Amino acid sequence: NFQGKGLVKPMTLKEALGLKQGEMLSLIGAGGKTTTLFCLAHELWEEGGKALVATTTKIFKPTKPHVHKLFLAQDLEALISELGKIKEAMIIGAGYGLDDSGKLIGFPPEWFDTLHERGGLDWILIEADGAASRQFKIPAEHEPVIPEGCALTVWVMEIKVLGKPLTTDWVHRAERGASLLGVGLGTPVTEDFILRLVENPQGCLKGIQPRSRKVALINQADSAEEVKKASGLGRELLRFGIERVVITSYLDKDAVKEVITK
Repeated sequence: NFQGKGLVKPMTLKEALGLKQGEMLSLIGAGGKTTTLFCLAHELWEEGGKALVATTTKIFKPTKPHVHKLFLAQDLEALISELGKIKEAMIIGAGYGLDDSGKLIGFPPEWFDTLHERGGLDWILIEADGAASRQFKIPAEHEPVIPEGCALTVWVMEIKVLGKPLTTDWVHRAERGASLLGVGLGTPVTEDFILRLVENPQGCLKGIQPRSRKVALINQADSAEEVKKASGLGRELLRFGIERVVITSYLDKDAVKEVITK
C-alpha cells in the first residue's frame, strides 16, 4: 500500500496500474490517454511482449517510434493471420482504415474479444474514448466503447482542470456535465464536482464492463502541489469502486509519482 507515502523507488506503469499478464486494457476519459497508451506499450515491448495498440473510436495515425508496424484491416481473419506471423517482441498498431483527415478508424468492439483469444498477442491496449485534447471528459450516450472482455479499464483526467471553468475549452462535453450536476456552464470545476460526476451512473465511469477492474489515472501532476492535490482527490475516488489511483507526470522519465490503494 503506497497510500500517502509517495514512491520509494520508480515504478513502471504496468506495476502501478496493476496490469496482469495477458490482460486487455481500455483507456477512457481525457488528459493523457494516448501518452499513457504508448508509454505502457513501450514498457511491455521492452520486457519482451507483443503488444497491440488500437482504438474503438478514432486516434491520430500512430507512426514510428510509437509503433513498429501498422496494419489497416477490414477482415478480422486476415489480421489474425498476419499477427500470427510475428514472433518477436513488437508494438503493433492496427485499425480499420484512415478517415479523410488521416485519423485511424477503430475496430468494432467485438473484434477485440476474438483478437484476445486468437491473435497470439501478449497484450491488447485500447483507446476507447475520444476527448478532443481536453483536460476532462463527460461521456455522451454512445461513449465509451469498451470491449466485453476488457479486464482493466483506466479512467484518465488531468489534475490541472481543478479551478478551470466548466466550458468546452477545458472539458469535453461540458454541457452534459453541467446538466448532470445541475449547474451553469462556466462554474469552476471543483473536487466535489469531479466526485459527483464519477458517482453519477451517467458520468465519468459509465460504460465500463461489469467484470472490468477500475483504475483512475490522474495526470499532469507536474509539481509537488499538484501531486498533493491529486493525492487528496485520489483517496476520495477509492469510494466509487476504483481499486487504485495512479498519479503521473510525463515530464519526467519516471512518470509514476504515487499509487494510492485501499
